[in-house]
Amino acid sequence: MKTFTTVIFGYGFMANSSLRSFKKNKKFKITGVILPDKKSNIYSTTINSQSKIPTLYSDKTRKVYNFIKKLNPDFVIISTFNKILDSKTLKLSNFINIHHGKLPKQKGRASINWAIINGRNQIYITIHKVIAKLDAGPIIYQKKIDIKKNENYKDIKNKINFFLENHLANTIIKYSEKKIMVKKNNSKKETWNSGRNPEDGMINFCEKRKKIINLIRGISDRNFGAYCFLKHKKITVLEAKIASNKIYEGIIPGRIVKIHRNGDVDCLCSDGEIRLKKILYKDKLIKPSKIINSTRFTLLND
Repeated sequence: MKTFTTVIFGYGFMANSSLRSFKKNKKFKITGVILPDKKSNIYSTTINSQSKIPTLYSDKTRKVYNFIKKLNPDFVIISTFNKILDSKTLKLSNFINIHHGKLPKQKGRASINWAIINGRNQIYITIHKVIAKLDAGPIIYQKKIDIKKNENYKDIKNKINFFLENHLANTIIKYSEKKIMVKKNNSKKETWNSGRNPEDGMINFCEKRKKIINLIRGISDRNFGAYCFLKHKKITVLEAKIASNKIYEGIIPGRIVKIHRNGDVDCLCSDGEIRLKKILYKDKLIKPSKIINSTRFTLLND
């Protein structure tokens, strides 16, 4: 039985599930892992650095090239990386990327976040060949992931990880055996998502409730979550919902209108109330009423 040697780029949340998928399949042998520099404060991974797998902690072009050339793998799997690889490097192996989006649509960054923020009810995982152009290689396989109304960024990441752990390695096997018909990634039909920075998550309570809830769902994360301010104190909102259908003729966006016994807090948006259920303050997860404790308070966006 032929064994495929494999190197994995692991610059994000898919690293571990991708690694487990190949480890569980006897047709693959992991011969190398490429991870973010240990000092990186943007990218992180949960791959165990104590494993015996040869590991490169760098995104430097020359180091990546030399690492892959030395290992000479059959496949290189990119489960998130922060650069476009040049053609010289791509000639070393069969490079395959995992992208969140239905290519050629939704190319670029932060595709899961944008899918939820824009109110879509699905996102696709695209497994595609890599060329020296962002998200432009021929398509090997696409899988639809449903997004339910109550699901957030973390929920969708979990769904993607479940799919990858259970299907990624088998998909690559079928591709290697030519049992999958590769499709064209038509650039004439492409759309793009821009990258997102932490400051893009600021809540504007002058917006409508649905838009604000989608923002909170779409970036529900301790480091990059939706946020607002109360008396210059930054509050990250991790969970919220539309509170009621009460009609207001006079509205102060961000004004607190009710504090519940269970710790939830209702505040106003341009078209009514939302209920804040879980917040982060000074890196501690607390009930909103612990700090938002007066109906005279107004949550601000600067």
